[in-house]
Order: sequence, then C-alpha cells, then structure tokens
Amino acid sequence: MKTLLCLLKLLILLAILALPVYLFHGFILDKAAKYLYCKDELKPADVIVVIPDSETGYSVDYGVKLLKEGWAKKDRIILSGGVATWKHTWASLMQEQALSLGVPRNAILLEEKSASTKENAIFTKDIIKRHGYTSLILVTSAYHSKRANKIFEKIMGNEIKVLSAPSEESKFRFENWWKRERDRRAVLIEFFKLCWFWIFGG
Repeated sequence: MKTLLCLLKLLILLAILALPVYLFHGFILDKAAKYLYCKDELKPADVIVVIPDSETGYSVDYGVKLLKEGWAKKDRIILSGGVATWKHTWASLMQEQALSLGVPRNAILLEEKSASTKENAIFTKDIIKRHGYTSLILVTSAYHSKRANKIFEKIMGNEIKVLSAPSEESKFRFENWWKRERDRRAVLIEFFKLCWFWIFGG
C-alpha cells in the first residue's frame, strides 16, 4: 500500500511538471533553438571570414555585402572550406559566387584544406597570421553561429578578435522549427555538435 501511494505521488508530480511543458512547449523550444544564435555588435575588423554550411550561398552574399559596406579594414575576405565535390572546394565555389557579385579577385583569400568548422578556424588562422591581421568578422548561418563562434574564439585565442555576424537571410526559421523536417534536422545536429564541442573541445 505504501509503495502504491508513493507511485501515485510520483505520477501526480510528473503530471504537474508536464503541464507547463505542454502548455508552453512552443515558447520553450523556440528559446532552445535561439540558444544556437550568436550575433555580436558589428564593428570594423581587419578581414571578413565566410565558412560553409547548408546555407553557404546566403553566407557568401552577406559576407560580400559586409565587404562592400567597408567593414573589412584591409578590404579582404577569406573564403574557407575544403573539398565539396569532385575537383571543387567550398572555397572555390564561394569564390565564383563572390566574383559574380563584383568582388575583385585580389580581395579574396582562399582556405581550401578544411573539412570541419574546427579546421576552418585552424587553417584560417594560418592565413590571418601570415597577413598580420588581428581581428575578423565571422559569417555563417544563424543556427551555426554559436558553435562556429566558440570554436573560432578558442582557436584564435587572445591574438585575434572574433566578431560573429550570422547571415541575415536564411531558409531556416527559429519560430516553430520543430514542425519542419529540414529545420528539425539542423537544430538537432547543431545541438549534438555543440555538446561534442563542450565535451571534447572539437
């Protein structure tokens, strides 16, 4: 009888806890996804860095927009990304897009060895140090911005200032993201990778 009473109390407690989750699940899930978003106050930096993800085209557009508006003090943009398809790297594909948008070829620096966000940061740092830059504006998609920013800050250390400037255009929407398969996949993958970064630092 005592065990049954304890079980009943436990069920009542779970029901009480579940009620606000049920009533406010939309608000809670929206807030959870928005945790992935990181945007700093935009300030001039030496160079703009664009890294690839599932919305690379939007990121290149935004990176070029920032370049044309004069946010890169050295008038340079780094396009970072290794192999994408046969004979093409993400960096080279992004370069074609940037050139089509009117960016001079001599304003573009390519990093074509990376295969992950961590490697984007590592190999981009080599280019930045070689050119004597001390600050960068990091452009990627909204849902990738938190993890990318944390990784770049860790790799760049105190030597290079990182400002996060996620693309303003996107097919992804934070509102009701769990109702759309594409957005669900993006959020869940990012949370998994962010947890991996917290645990293993990569």
